[in-house]
Amino acid sequence: MWPKNASTSHIIIFLAVTMLTSWGLAYAVAKSPNPIAISGMVLVIPTIAAIALNIIHHKGIMNVYPPVVTGTTAKSLIFAVLYPLAFVAVSAAVALIGRMAEFNRGNLPLGSDYLLHLVGIMLFMVIAFGEEYGWRGFLLPALAARFGQLKAALLVGLIWAAYHLPGTYFAASAFEAVNPWVFSLTQSLLLLVRAFPLAYCYFQTESSIISVILLRSVWDIAHNLVFGGTASEARTILAGNYLFFNTIPIELVLSAAAAVWFGWKLNQQSTQ
Repeated sequence: MWPKNASTSHIIIFLAVTMLTSWGLAYAVAKSPNPIAISGMVLVIPTIAAIALNIIHHKGIMNVYPPVVTGTTAKSLIFAVLYPLAFVAVSAAVALIGRMAEFNRGNLPLGSDYLLHLVGIMLFMVIAFGEEYGWRGFLLPALAARFGQLKAALLVGLIWAAYHLPGTYFAASAFEAVNPWVFSLTQSLLLLVRAFPLAYCYFQTESSIISVILLRSVWDIAHNLVFGGTASEARTILAGNYLFFNTIPIELVLSAAAAVWFGWKLNQQSTQ
């Protein structure tokens, strides 16, 4: 069953297309006066490549939709909502206890901000779909069929991190807000460790990506409300140094700890 039976050549083609495109777009970002518009294209390349390979494999479009509309489970949906909420809550608690952040009393989110973020779930899911049909909808199950769930999650995490590294570096360079190498390498490490809960979520389904893109959507919304999505964002629940209270050491350390636990669960599932 596709993509578990995807050929090695299809996997290689997928990796070649996505990685070469990433580096090509990164070069365009470095040369463009509007880097954000170009870097946004990176978010759809994995899905485009995976859909194209699906059509080639099945000689038609009828098998493109199953990963999107079938196979979702109640367990995966519950996990997709509760895990990111719990993670952000724990991160916020650690930031407050460690005095790396404080309540943003002078500029807390308004009621309309909460409503906009709630309505934005669908938009965030569409954005996540641009990647997840490729990463978790194609590459993860294809590699899991060969190497098991744990190794597949690790490999996808490494590839996902490498895919975003050049674009993240050049985008950070354009903003000049932080050291580009520190920022891009930190984001790469975060992508690597976040690949494990995403893989766990996927393997709680029957080959569906709905719960995975919901998890990413809830994560982004909760994260933006508590910490903010950009260095200049004002109305957030907490206030602090964007790079160091938002990414290092809190999220990276907690994400790494979570990755170890989810890796253990994935290994258990593979051996059952």
